[in-house]
Amino acid sequence: MRTFNAFFVASIILLFASCQSKNTIDPIDVIPEPLSVNVIGGSAFEILKSTPIIINDSSMLPAASLLKAILKYDLPVVWQKQQGKQPAFIFKLDSKLDSLSREGYQIDVSKQSVVISSAGPEGLFYGVETIRQMLPPIIANEFSPLQLQACEIIDRPRFSWRGMHLDVSRHFMPKEFIKKYIDYLAMHKLNVFHWHLVDGIGWRIEIKAHPELTDIGAWRKVKPDVQPWQEFEVWRIGDDEPKYGGYYTQDDVLEIVAYAAERFITVVPEIELPGHSEVVFQCYPHLACKDANGKPVKGSGVYCASNPKGYQLLENVLDEVMELFPSEYIHIGGDEVDKKNWNQCPDCKYLMKQNAYDGHELQSHFINHFDTYLKSKGRKLIGWHEILEGELSPSATIMYWGGEDGVANCLKEGHPTVLTTGSHLYFDHYQSLSKQEPKAFGGYAPLKKVYDYEPIPAGLDSDLSSLVLGVQANVWTEYMPTEKQVEYMLFPRLAALSEVCWQTEGTKDWSHFRSKMDAMLQRYKAMDINYAYSALRPDISFELNRETKQLKVSIEAELQADVYYTTDGSEPTKESATLYVQPFMLKQSATVKAIALKDGVVTGLTEVREAILHKARGAEVILHSAPMDKYAAQGAYTLVDADFGGDKWGSKKWLGILNKDFEATIVLNEAKDVKQLKMSCIEETGAGIYFPSAIEVYVSNDGERFEQVGAWTSDRIGEIAKTSTISNEHFVVDFDVVNCKYLKVKASYRQVKDQGVFIFVDELIVE
Repeated sequence: MRTFNAFFVASIILLFASCQSKNTIDPIDVIPEPLSVNVIGGSAFEILKSTPIIINDSSMLPAASLLKAILKYDLPVVWQKQQGKQPAFIFKLDSKLDSLSREGYQIDVSKQSVVISSAGPEGLFYGVETIRQMLPPIIANEFSPLQLQACEIIDRPRFSWRGMHLDVSRHFMPKEFIKKYIDYLAMHKLNVFHWHLVDGIGWRIEIKAHPELTDIGAWRKVKPDVQPWQEFEVWRIGDDEPKYGGYYTQDDVLEIVAYAAERFITVVPEIELPGHSEVVFQCYPHLACKDANGKPVKGSGVYCASNPKGYQLLENVLDEVMELFPSEYIHIGGDEVDKKNWNQCPDCKYLMKQNAYDGHELQSHFINHFDTYLKSKGRKLIGWHEILEGELSPSATIMYWGGEDGVANCLKEGHPTVLTTGSHLYFDHYQSLSKQEPKAFGGYAPLKKVYDYEPIPAGLDSDLSSLVLGVQANVWTEYMPTEKQVEYMLFPRLAALSEVCWQTEGTKDWSHFRSKMDAMLQRYKAMDINYAYSALRPDISFELNRETKQLKVSIEAELQADVYYTTDGSEPTKESATLYVQPFMLKQSATVKAIALKDGVVTGLTEVREAILHKARGAEVILHSAPMDKYAAQGAYTLVDADFGGDKWGSKKWLGILNKDFEATIVLNEAKDVKQLKMSCIEETGAGIYFPSAIEVYVSNDGERFEQVGAWTSDRIGEIAKTSTISNEHFVVDFDVVNCKYLKVKASYRQVKDQGVFIFVDELIVE
């Protein structure tokens, strides 16, 4: 029977595909793109006040309720087996469509009916979400007749786990926004809400067995000019400082879980262990490690692995969590565990010696305890990929957040895995390189990068790819204090994630997605969603021609917009500037300014980039200080490519040199008169990136005997505050005019006690 069903569906798909190429009717644009769309000529289906919704099973009610909410009118819901003479919406559960999965669906729209069929109620719900996108973006509150284009649509998701994460520890989000967030996921046909309820600086869920976790742990002191993850302290009654925080009662949680279930979304809770638990130890100091003198180990956010009371508290917590969340998986965190405290704790050292553990194996001892505990309760443990350190239980599931190049190695460990690949799916990263972007975490994940993400590495064995449960994007809220800011970081990237989750490998089409986003942005606007204009801003990019030493300038917005530019430093307007049509070349330094217009409206402030065509552009460079692989950009050429990295150190245009001095030699194509060198650097002390403490410049004509011609020394003395402020500077070293072919640049990194320090450099400008 299954073989027949698959053949039946495949035949329909082929028929629809053959018909599509012949259509001259306006296409139906849906995100995520369905498996098959066939637009049919003839009369459309008209939705009237009296149009019934026909159901024959109570499991169809969520889909019916969604349809009424979208139409903003209480259409009659009729329980009957067959359609009468009146045009109607008809929901059908059809086991013949099980090859599409319970989440797949089929839509048939004709003048007489709109039939939504699926093997499960989930598919009916997603079918209605597709109907939403076939309707106008704005539907009047007062009912007026609407029409649906006659068509046939078939769809099914690629992955069973299609998730979005939200961190509410760093910044608390109210219950009503959590519901709105769940609605956003449902609209984009995602089915997992990963709720990050606990972290080092805030406990957000009521635990009745341990009320101190919210009485104390849900509130922190607000300290001026200090980020809470840099200096955290709980707020207690009587403290003078203002407080910040909040938590969800168990009734709140039950309400949210039920709300999500009505939208076929599973809520997966995360309770951090054994690390990221500083807040717990401010509530219960006895659970942290102590040194040989009985004093708490400083700066530890990790449970004492030898203290049975810590295990007991967490079991109590998980018992209550499992009562509230029916999800198969419980997320236990497990990432970034600093094991130094265990090596300072006599009891943990004894436990390691007794079991021949190292720090990694002691971590596994802790994690595996809770894997066994959750299994005893009929649940499954899932944790961030660092739980692979040591000897992890085979039954544990992994959530991988590393870079794209590490996916295959993670899967080779043999665990079921959800991919939340940090290089593409961290929505706390910047959406564009524009200086108009609000402060974000530092990485770079624009809309197209998210859209282009292919979860399964090329050439991966099928037995490994079968371990991939699905895909998820993460929202960490360090720099998202408000609901509107969360929306800004979520949209429109959520639409791109939706296509990654649903579309079959190799079928995505960026140009088609761009055109579909016009209607989707209108829909977001109608819903009062604070979506980012990042993808509508002009991106000014430079590419140096190594032979001619001219600079190619490209100015494009990711989504469709009209771009106007100037190169003389004047402010561009639609009337005075040049409409961008294709890339152009610059032979000398210039200030490039650009604006973008969408539907005649400017999408933001003017974008500005300085094109500096200096004497060393395109020269050979010998890099004596190897950068970290993650911050290697184009290697040595990065220093002379005339393409500056801007104020985003995660833009892949910066060289990051860790814990050592910077040194490079520029080899000019011929001896030239030079009198100045500028070193372009970026600083964010909170991320461990510091400006150099000194720079020295040497010259030579034979590449062997160098003479120092200039130096610069920082005037900053003493400890430098660690902040999230980003600064760009060109450090200038002037000297008397000298004729040379080689310039050697040395820069000393600033040494900071107990901290790794980067020098980040993107260009060596020679004049």
